[in-house]
Amino acid sequence: MTWGSPKIAAVIAAGALAGGIGVGSADGAKRHHASGVLLRAAAQYLQLDRAALAKDVRSGQTLAQVATARGKSVAGLEAAMVAAVKAKLDAAVAAGRISAAQEQTRLARVQDQVDRLVNAKLAPRPAAKARLLGLAAKYIGVSRSTLANELHGRSLAQVAIAHGKTAAGLKAALSAPVKLRLANAVAAGRISSAEAAARLEKLNARLDAAINKTR
Repeated sequence: MTWGSPKIAAVIAAGALAGGIGVGSADGAKRHHASGVLLRAAAQYLQLDRAALAKDVRSGQTLAQVATARGKSVAGLEAAMVAAVKAKLDAAVAAGRISAAQEQTRLARVQDQVDRLVNAKLAPRPAAKARLLGLAAKYIGVSRSTLANELHGRSLAQVAIAHGKTAAGLKAALSAPVKLRLANAVAAGRISSAEAAARLEKLNARLDAAINKTR
């Protein structure tokens, strides 16, 4: 069964597995189900579809940050996630797959892990970094391999300036695809103009850091 993006599910699954959170008959046999339960509960509480939530997390936001940005409480998010797992565990107890004592043990682990899960940040994917470098190389007018070589000990902004380009122009080139996607999302009614503006603000901050980071 697929529960949305495997990337965001991986973040949640890591904590679920570390905490031994399972809802199956054998300890560990169905622990991967817990990540789906938690992800679905988070998406429902935040009133987001799982694809949109996955995008937010892949952009570098934590679940807690997504909740705050949407006017939701982190405590409420955690409670919703724990309640979702508890419902599964209650069903497992009723069906005789686990004991009440086992349920309490797993719930204690859930409550301990959920706080970590909502504050876990997904590291930028290699593919995302590759796209960033590809766009930067195109703007600067060099190949990706050349850019990679010239980045040793220098930032993207420094390389751009060395080739007669500007840091502002580089930032504009890197943000252009995202701006277009956000504009299309607003036009299609998937997000509001305010949400698009908030995401652009966060994007600008991340790009400033990425452009000026010395490799």
